[in-house]
Amino acid sequence: MNPRDTAPAAPRPTATTDRGTPEDPLDLLCVGVGPFGLGLACLADPLADVRAAFLDAADGFDWHPGLLFEDATLQVPFLADLVTMADPTSRFSFLQWLKETGQLYPFYVRESFYPLRRDYNAYCRWAAERVRGVHWGHRVVGVTRPAGEGPWCVEVDSHGERHVWWARHLVVGTGTVPQVPAQLSEVSGAAVHAGEYLTRREDLVGREHVSVVGSGQSAAEVFLDLLTTPDGPAVDWITRSPRFYPMEYSKLSLELTSPDYLDHFRSLPEAERDRLNASQPQLHRGISDETIEAIHEALYVRRGDPRAAPVRLVAATELTGAWHEGGRTVLQWRSTENHRVRETVTDAVVAATGYRPAALDWLEPVREQLCLDSAGRLSPERHHRASADGTVHVLNHGEHTHALTAPDLGMGALRNAHVLAHVTGREPYATEAHTTFQSFGMIPQAPAVPRVDPSRWHDGALTLHTQGRTFSLRPVDVDADLPLLHEWLSAPRAHAWELVGASPEEVAREYRRMVAAPGEDAWLVSEHGEPLALLETYDPARSPLAAVWPVRDGDAGLHLFVAASTRPVPGTTRAVMAAALRFLFSDPAVQRVLVEPDLRNEKIRAINRWAGFREVGECPLPGKTACVSVVDRADPAPWKDGEDDAARERRAAPPSQGDHVRDSPAPGGPRPTAADGREPRAAPHSPGVRNPGAENAPAPSGPRRTAATARDGSAPTPQDRTTPSTATTRLPAEHRSTEVTR
Repeated sequence: MNPRDTAPAAPRPTATTDRGTPEDPLDLLCVGVGPFGLGLACLADPLADVRAAFLDAADGFDWHPGLLFEDATLQVPFLADLVTMADPTSRFSFLQWLKETGQLYPFYVRESFYPLRRDYNAYCRWAAERVRGVHWGHRVVGVTRPAGEGPWCVEVDSHGERHVWWARHLVVGTGTVPQVPAQLSEVSGAAVHAGEYLTRREDLVGREHVSVVGSGQSAAEVFLDLLTTPDGPAVDWITRSPRFYPMEYSKLSLELTSPDYLDHFRSLPEAERDRLNASQPQLHRGISDETIEAIHEALYVRRGDPRAAPVRLVAATELTGAWHEGGRTVLQWRSTENHRVRETVTDAVVAATGYRPAALDWLEPVREQLCLDSAGRLSPERHHRASADGTVHVLNHGEHTHALTAPDLGMGALRNAHVLAHVTGREPYATEAHTTFQSFGMIPQAPAVPRVDPSRWHDGALTLHTQGRTFSLRPVDVDADLPLLHEWLSAPRAHAWELVGASPEEVAREYRRMVAAPGEDAWLVSEHGEPLALLETYDPARSPLAAVWPVRDGDAGLHLFVAASTRPVPGTTRAVMAAALRFLFSDPAVQRVLVEPDLRNEKIRAINRWAGFREVGECPLPGKTACVSVVDRADPAPWKDGEDDAARERRAAPPSQGDHVRDSPAPGGPRPTAADGREPRAAPHSPGVRNPGAENAPAPSGPRRTAATARDGSAPTPQDRTTPSTATTRLPAEHRSTEVTR
């Protein structure tokens, strides 16, 4: 007996009859239960606060049954199962299936990370029998939203009976369907998609001649099977692809299936994303090296054998027509290189021509409530939400918006963790934002600055003496400092942080993200044991500033918030600013410090000038026109405590007529502000776009949190931010150089 069939009997979970109501909808309803939808069900299963249902028209789980060759493996490691990348302790892991079925030790001895494809299918079937809330034989026929908002109304046909389900969040989990070239429409009786190959194999291997069309892994496996079948048919393998490309599977290429690459891909214009996807087919549509070697070996072995049926392999040749003639099938081809036309005669055609997203006709009634691109495709944002209010989630259908991460099994658990975070308003599964060694779309600083010399720390803090005062600086401890951070940043005075009214959990999520992010840090500044300021440092090369300004090696960015005090001491903001600069320049790698206050914020600009900053130009950033200001290590500045008072006064004075500083007030004059130091940011996850001194500026008319940042604190990508054009960036003539190329 096959060990895959010997799992201990487990009671099939009772399918809930809870379909929700308009007044009490389900939390989540997923349409489609492939690997991604099933993975979402497995991660939702242990969450007591999630009422979820998962519907699929099929009678059960069966993953590509026509391609489950005995020795075929997944092209991703077993860690890319339904749950492990989000929850390695889950009872629905591949390792748990191996243990329950008595296969863990054989798998261990096998020493391969790559499961057999048929084992993966058996594992998924095992999980589908145990997870709660999955309903097979349920075909969704339509979705409406009677009020235009609120819960989604989902109409379902179950074996001829119609039911209505209600849910707050709707998940599109439908996958793909076979794609057959239109040229084969006239010979459909002789053509079969590769996804059905094993179910039609007995008939195919008995034919005199079979043609395989396509160039990916499926085409190669079908060709190899026909090639190695004793007394098998003559075979043509013809593809439009320029070559029989191998799968690009190097370690650095694998990093393209990562949150880091996704952020970069999302930042690109739609046309550029489409171009990139079309130019990189070998990244996920190539052929494994092992399969190519096996094909070549089989061809080598049969060479010169007069009994072997003829075999032809031709690339760069496209199918242009097909018709029946004399009981057989004629295929017409055209070379894409020399344009010659050729006709071949065959008995059957296997179309290994891939898959396309399944039609979403059932979403048509709510089309106007969905986010679509210029081609009418679903256009989910960074965290896979495709409606203005963020209640429609997309698990697939996103290669045009999420590149290789959309179909990749290894990214499924991470995507599902984001969905559940948004549904629950918390983070039931920790997610990673930065996982790669390489960078995409920008040159980061190496090393990231500032670096801190551990020998200068005492009792976990750094002592800074400046302006006749002594400050203590230490890294923010999110757990210990959360009450203070919440008190400071959720108050109306700190509206620029966009955390006004936020819960402690939301504040904690933002600063945990910051502490974990490369090139971002948060610090607490105290005097006499009393916390008085929050300091944030960041790598400008990783911030939105880098898109519109030539960041240089050795640059460090600075944000500063000075809390309100019941006993204000004159000069505190200036002293804290000087201490911050002393701290940053204590790292020899830091050569310049950058700030980018709102151009209209004259008060903080004056403090910056006092601190030694030179205003070098304007640039557009989300929500403002920034006045980019820099202070060089070599500049005389108060942080050095070596500049006399007269020089400081001259530096703090407004620029004279003809000076290079651009400080024209906005209409209505400069906004009065407190000297606390922070710019309004487009989203909580955008380093380098805060608004120093904006606390007393007019508050925005409404909350600036978007669907991308509401509740779960997940980071919108540059695509999701309003990234301004660089065309409005202006530099004074004396600061232009050949390095400024925009």
